[in-house]
Amino acid sequence: MKLAILCSGQAGQHRNMLDELLLAPECESIRHAASEVLGKDMDQWWAGLDDKNIFLNSNAQFAIAFFQLATWIRIAPLLPEASLVAGYSLGELIGYYVAGSLSALETFKLVRERARLMDEAAGRENGGRMVLWRGRVSPATLAERDRAIVELGLEVAIRRKTGEEVLAGTSEAVARFVSEFRAINPNLVHLPVTIPAHSHYLSQASDSFRDSLHASSITAPRITVLGSVDATPVRSRGDAISALTRQISNTIRWDACMDALAESGIDMAIEIGPGNDLAKLIAAEHTQIAAHAVEDFGNYRSLADWLNQHAA
Repeated sequence: MKLAILCSGQAGQHRNMLDELLLAPECESIRHAASEVLGKDMDQWWAGLDDKNIFLNSNAQFAIAFFQLATWIRIAPLLPEASLVAGYSLGELIGYYVAGSLSALETFKLVRERARLMDEAAGRENGGRMVLWRGRVSPATLAERDRAIVELGLEVAIRRKTGEEVLAGTSEAVARFVSEFRAINPNLVHLPVTIPAHSHYLSQASDSFRDSLHASSITAPRITVLGSVDATPVRSRGDAISALTRQISNTIRWDACMDALAESGIDMAIEIGPGNDLAKLIAAEHTQIAAHAVEDFGNYRSLADWLNQHAA
């Protein structure tokens, strides 16, 4: 059995997603590290966010990071040694914690700094948004879409699979795009993201985050991580810094990452959440890979039983 760990990172947060993790005794070290970086108790910070503020970039990234680190602490003892780690958006940074390159404290520091730099860069561009294009449409509609992308200054932020892409741009441009195409393509999803991630609009954030990574204690990963921009295996500190720098302002090729997982012989994949979007994408694109998210199971024992059944 060859296992991959998938770390998600966009628009998966919801009001109650941290409640159980904040109470779990085995997550105490993660709560302590998060509280130290926040400068306040993690429980109080989370309770103080209303349904709108949890989607602000800095809050969303920190909450998702806490969810993934705490979930990993809980499930890691149940899993065999992973062969690869792949991360989507913020999840790529979290992947280096899973791969042993970063401590929890250093991870939370970098998550906070990454979000701050992205917000600053987006502010210089008068904000930004993202929209998911999916669903079958006619060639004529695709041609119109491509024309609008160029005219509105949008960019493909994430290539997910054939015919499915996340677009990024200024808030005004994304709003105009959605208004123009929603009637033609009702499968458009206006993502609750407040920055134009993985586009040239955040180039300054990339440059500044490179300095933060060089100053950090990130080490070569113990488990190979896939760089999300080109699906290249990352095995050194220098390559990790380069990959995490580039992905802030360049297109993420999740389609290529899924192909790389399949080509490497991965036959099982676990997504640590929140949500199960990545697991569903891989299961649909590469049916030979048994893929599930942690949240697909009622409890961790069910997850362990599933792993054991496939390992037999």
